[in-house]
Amino acid sequence: MAGLNVDPCVEAEKRLQPYLDRMLTSDEVAAVEAHLSACRYCADRYVFEAKLRATVKRCCSDPIPAGMVERLHRLRAGA
Repeated sequence: MAGLNVDPCVEAEKRLQPYLDRMLTSDEVAAVEAHLSACRYCADRYVFEAKLRATVKRCCSDPIPAGMVERLHRLRAGA
């Protein structure tokens, strides 16, 4: 997915949430999908994340507070 000496699963992990959010370029989407089709571990991770999102969406009817998504992305990135 990326340059030399880069673990493709690490790159897929970095792009999984933006992929689920539909925030990637078409080239990035193609790279993630190619990796998911070849890597069972990451494909299983994707299914888990997608199901988790669906469950949370079903269970939570209140809107997300303004800025929460951005804060969660920063926390996840370690900022």
